[in-house]
Amino acid sequence: MASTPIPAAFPTSDEEALVALQSAVSVLAAKWSVIVLARLGEGTHRFNELLRAVDGVSRRMLSATLRQLERDGLVERHVYPRVPARVEYELSPVGEHLLVALAPLAGWGLEHQRDVDDAREDFDRLQRWRSQGEEITARSASTPRIV
Repeated sequence: MASTPIPAAFPTSDEEALVALQSAVSVLAAKWSVIVLARLGEGTHRFNELLRAVDGVSRRMLSATLRQLERDGLVERHVYPRVPARVEYELSPVGEHLLVALAPLAGWGLEHQRDVDDAREDFDRLQRWRSQGEEITARSASTPRIV
């Protein structure tokens, strides 16, 4: 299997760059973060609009995700003093830059989605085969041999 060399621009030996990369990836590690950022990339949304736009997220998880993204400086929350209060969320300039940086990663995901799916299927099949082999070995070890 041929391997592609890692581009020279990738900071494999620069500790500060690796820490920064880990920090950036941790921002995206929460299950709903990327989806919420993508929806806000379409424009400003109110909470309930986001709740409808992000399929499967609960009110509690959306609230926690928005708080974390706001804490990380990726989302800005605007409260308008009215009765009832109006709250809107939008990407900050830092959040916009992150979405631009994620575009190549999305392209990679589209290009290699089948590769990843195939690798997972192969791995899972091998794991099942190994566990069945261990079962057979365990059963045969516990069965007395007739000589």
